[in-house]
Amino acid sequence: MRAIFFYLAFLSMLFGCAGGPSLTELRQGASSVTIVQHGKEPLHYSFGVVDTSSFWAAYGSGVSSQLGGGLLWQDLESSGRAEQAKRAPTVAEVMRWLYNDHPLTNQLADTLIPKFAAVWGQPFDKSRLRVIGADTPISDQNQNFTAFRPITDLVLVFEVRELTLTERQTLGRAFAAGFTLGTNTKNVTAQVTVWLEAYKRDSASGQYKRVWLSSCGANAISMPIDFPFPEVVKSREKAKQLWDEAAPLAIESCSKYFDALNEKERKLAKGG
Repeated sequence: MRAIFFYLAFLSMLFGCAGGPSLTELRQGASSVTIVQHGKEPLHYSFGVVDTSSFWAAYGSGVSSQLGGGLLWQDLESSGRAEQAKRAPTVAEVMRWLYNDHPLTNQLADTLIPKFAAVWGQPFDKSRLRVIGADTPISDQNQNFTAFRPITDLVLVFEVRELTLTERQTLGRAFAAGFTLGTNTKNVTAQVTVWLEAYKRDSASGQYKRVWLSSCGANAISMPIDFPFPEVVKSREKAKQLWDEAAPLAIESCSKYFDALNEKERKLAKGG
């Protein structure tokens, strides 16, 4: 049930911007654009529906040898933080180790950013794409763009918001979870969430206000492969197989989303 709820929440977020002004209305008066790629890797890493308590209990202090022969921890020790090597790693540390500079983020950006720009009626020139660090805040609490001072009418921001290891639920696994009260080993797969944002210059204040936010990506249900959770967190190779499968699925899903937006705008233009 939790996996189904998570999927429904994902769909709700995906289509949560259906109301409000149309893109045609929002892009009126925008003759120039700044396109931003926020980060060269996923901004957030997480474990979804998995038996994380059993994982930490099983690996705990021995996690160093489980995760790549301790390479992750040698840097901590050499920087004078040996005590940190004695604790279980955070989810982000494990996931970043598993991600291992995979090209997923750049693959998505190279294919999807031009389509993102086209949806907003803007040309795309890769030489003018601005890539900023993942640690750079994009906006403030008032949804004003703060990463830098643009000089264009419009700012479009693309980011691979989150990479998740989560359970790919099936009917058989749901029964198994019922019999074991949820303590059975979970088979997990990848889930990728892409965020898309648009900021438009407000002529009165000069601020760039966020006028549009949406998302797309690859959900766990659509992934063709999965592995037992304890195996994935010890294997960069298994993780790579998941990232390799997730990238084209996310591209396909987001491309269909852009196509749907374009179709909606065409119908509105015809008065449909």
